[in-house]
Amino acid sequence: MIVKLGGSLITNKSKPFSLRKKVIKNAISEIIESKKKIIIVHGGGSFGHPIAKKYNINSGIDPTIPNQIFGLAKTHSVMTELNKYIIDELIKRQISAISIQPSSIFFNVPQKGIIFNFEPIKLSLELGMIPILYGDIMLSSRSNFSILSGDTIILKICEKTEDFNISKVVFTMETDGLYIKNQDTDEIELAHEINYHQIDAIQLANLGGKIDITGGIRIKLNNIKEIMKLGIPIQLINGLRENNIYSALNNKSVKGTYFQPPKS
Repeated sequence: MIVKLGGSLITNKSKPFSLRKKVIKNAISEIIESKKKIIIVHGGGSFGHPIAKKYNINSGIDPTIPNQIFGLAKTHSVMTELNKYIIDELIKRQISAISIQPSSIFFNVPQKGIIFNFEPIKLSLELGMIPILYGDIMLSSRSNFSILSGDTIILKICEKTEDFNISKVVFTMETDGLYIKNQDTDEIELAHEINYHQIDAIQLANLGGKIDITGGIRIKLNNIKEIMKLGIPIQLINGLRENNIYSALNNKSVKGTYFQPPKS
């Protein structure tokens, strides 16, 4: 299984470089208690996002932006800091967690797209370790760069089905799942289950900025749709609610949004 710890869940987005330590510790406890073979991927939140935005990293090299290459390095640096905190929390509990740096194994090659060396992830799992990856910078073969999101990392791992056999992806967030507008009543309600053919028609509800309905969540839904094509179910759950992560990993009932892949 793959667990995504959302950046807005594990950091305080209103204050740069601030951790929600209790949330992280609780999430780690539930992952450990589940006793499942897990890959953890986490977002950037208030660590990576402000710097990446300041230097417009995702748009690639731009000579008009002062010190952009320094901004590229700084974006990577702060993400390693966030990752180290999560790794250290697992190590404190005698859990064999290993950081796998995405910018060292993922590359963007024009005409080919994203390629990556998945062996470090595969080998660490075979050793009984928990590999932990994170949103990072991604270098291009044409002296360029962009941002590699945690969601894209998850999709690329899922595409290696013959190597990882991912049974489920659990996305943790600040809300109980995906909220939509009821087309008949115009009321906002939690979408408990969404099938593959419904994704494109979803009318997202605005929850005061907790979910970015203009861009971020739509990109996430596109990735979710691609994962569903691979026959892998996905759950969106509230990582702030006690025992939610544990229950989801053990296929117990949990309030959230379940994405049912198309039947083969």
